[in-house]
Amino acid sequence: MSLRGRFRPVDRLIVTHGLSSFCLGLVFPYTAIHLAAQPGVGTGGVALFYGAAGVANLAVALLLTGGVLRLPRVTLGVLGTLLWFVGYLTMPFVSSHALALVAGVAIGCGQGGFLAAIVPLVNSLVTAEERRKVFARRYAVLNATLAAGSLVAGALTLVLPRGVIPYFFVANAVGILPLTLAMLIAGRHARAADEEKEKAGGGEDGPLLPMAALVRLAMPAAAVQLAVFLFGFSQFEATAPLVSERLMQMGLFVVSILLAVNVVVIVSTQRLVTRLLEGRPETDGLRIAVGLWTVGYAVAGAMAFLPYGFRLTGLLVYAVLFALGECAYSCSFHPWLISLVPDRELTRANALANSMMGVGNFAGPSIGVALAVTGSAPVVWFGLGLCCTLITVAVGLLARRQAAKAPAPAAA
Repeated sequence: MSLRGRFRPVDRLIVTHGLSSFCLGLVFPYTAIHLAAQPGVGTGGVALFYGAAGVANLAVALLLTGGVLRLPRVTLGVLGTLLWFVGYLTMPFVSSHALALVAGVAIGCGQGGFLAAIVPLVNSLVTAEERRKVFARRYAVLNATLAAGSLVAGALTLVLPRGVIPYFFVANAVGILPLTLAMLIAGRHARAADEEKEKAGGGEDGPLLPMAALVRLAMPAAAVQLAVFLFGFSQFEATAPLVSERLMQMGLFVVSILLAVNVVVIVSTQRLVTRLLEGRPETDGLRIAVGLWTVGYAVAGAMAFLPYGFRLTGLLVYAVLFALGECAYSCSFHPWLISLVPDRELTRANALANSMMGVGNFAGPSIGVALAVTGSAPVVWFGLGLCCTLITVAVGLLARRQAAKAPAPAAA
C-alpha cells in the first residue's frame, strides 16, 4: 500500500491540527505578557481580551446549540480558522483596548466555530470501530505539539531579544492555514461518505430537533463535560500550580516538572489506555478517568502533611494519575457524546458540550482559589477529591439509566 493510501483524510486533519497546536504553543505562555507590555493596553486590556474571547466563544456555542446559527460543518470549521487567523494576525498590532477587544472577539468566535465543527468532521471520516482510537490519537498529538511549541518559544526567548514575541503571533496565525486546507479536502471525503450512507439507508436526514429535545439527549454529556472541567482540567492548570507553590512551598520549577510529566505520560500511555478500554462502555472510561483524578487528589493531600520529599512525590504521583485519567477521558468522552445524538445533530450537541467546557474553564479556578483561601493544602486536595467522587457516582448513575433505556437485543 502506498504512503498516500495509508495517509487518510482524517490523518491529514490530525497532522495539520497538530501543526496549528504547535504554533499555538508558541504564543500560549506569552499572550498576557505581550499585551500587558503595550502602553495602551496594560493589565486592563489583558482582562478585556480574555473576557471578550471567552464570551464570544460561549456566544457562538449557544447560537449553534439553539439552531440560530446553521452552517455545514466544513463551512463552520473553515470560517472558524479564518477568524482565528485574523485575530492572531492582529495581535502584534494591538495598541489599545479597542484593538484588544477586536482581537479577542475574532479569536473567541473562531475557536467557538472550529471546536464545534471539528468533532463531527473527524467522526464522519472514521468508522464506529476506530472512533475511540482516532480521538485518543488526536488528543495525544495536540498535547504533545502544544507542549513542544511552548518549549521552543521558551528556548527562543532565552537566546533572542523580547522583540521576537510578536512574530510568534504571526506564526500562529499562518500555522492555522494548512488546517483550513485540510478541512476543505476532508469535507469532500466526508460528503462522499455521507452519500454512501444515505444510499445504504443509514442516512439521518430530517428536520433539526427542537432545542428541548436536543438538550434532553445531550445534557448528560454536557453535564459531565462541565464537571470534569470544573473539578479536573481547570484545577490542574490553575489550582495545582498555585497550591504547590504557595501552600506547599515547592518552588516554581516544580510547576514545570508537573506539566512535563503530564505530557510525557499522555504521549507514552495513550495507546495502551485506549486498548485497555476497548470493548468497555464509554461511561466506564469516564468513571475511570475521574476515579484516577480522585486518587491523585487524595495522594497529594495525604503527602501535603509530610516533609518536602514526600510532598514532591505526592505531586508527581498526582501528575501521573491525572495524565492517565486524561488518556481515559480522551478516548471516551467524544465517542459517548456521538452515541447520544443523531449524526445530523452532532454539531449542535458538540457546541453545547463546548459551552460547558468554557464555563468550567472560566469558573473552575475560582473553586480552587476559594479552597486555597483556607491556607491548607490538604483542604484543597481533599475538597477536590470529594467533588470528583461525586462526579464518579453521577456518571455511574447516568450509565445505569442509559443501559436501562437501551433496547433489548432481538432474540436469535
